[in-house]
Amino acid sequence: MIRLAASAVAASLTSACALVPAIGPSPVSAPAVAPAPVPVPADPGGPRWIEPPSQNARVVVPITPPQDSRPSASVEVRLLDAHNAERRRVGAPPLVWSADLEVEARVWARELMATRRFAHDPRPHGHGENLWTGWGDRVWTPEEMVEDWTRQRTDYRPGVFPNVSRTGNWTAVGHYTQLIWSGTTHVGCAIEAREGQQLLACRYSPPGNVDGRRP
Repeated sequence: MIRLAASAVAASLTSACALVPAIGPSPVSAPAVAPAPVPVPADPGGPRWIEPPSQNARVVVPITPPQDSRPSASVEVRLLDAHNAERRRVGAPPLVWSADLEVEARVWARELMATRRFAHDPRPHGHGENLWTGWGDRVWTPEEMVEDWTRQRTDYRPGVFPNVSRTGNWTAVGHYTQLIWSGTTHVGCAIEAREGQQLLACRYSPPGNVDGRRP
């Protein structure tokens, strides 16, 4: 089995995980060469890779605050609980589920499955985004999917974004910092499956990974 994760840090993101400038109207250009995929240790399920996020900066765009909702299924409850367990561990306030963000995430997840792509939504939706996908003859649990993001805590160091990684590269912890970002209040996620592949998409509001701010 293979697992991939891609973090989209964006106010309009993510075409693979974007750095959001706190101030300034002009996006910062991305490096000419994207970083290579970062291998992570294999487990009995097989090898996994983390998809490195794009370092394209995006301007924070005004968005309508999401409405509080209740998860409508047990899988959604488990996804929310997995997020909040790690946030509780680091002292961040719990996230509230948003049905609007869930719908947004599901639309994009279905588009990715239908087109056989794995990339962040380039449209200016104004939210943060984390993506995960896995292939194989097994079913991944919601907790295992989110745990692939939280494993990035081993390289995380508290600081002002983007100086939040022991590796010197914030993209090594971009999923994790979005997940624990204290200014994010709402999340909505969707899981889609097709022909041996599972895909998880989560949207966050307000978005995390904002340049010049602390997670």
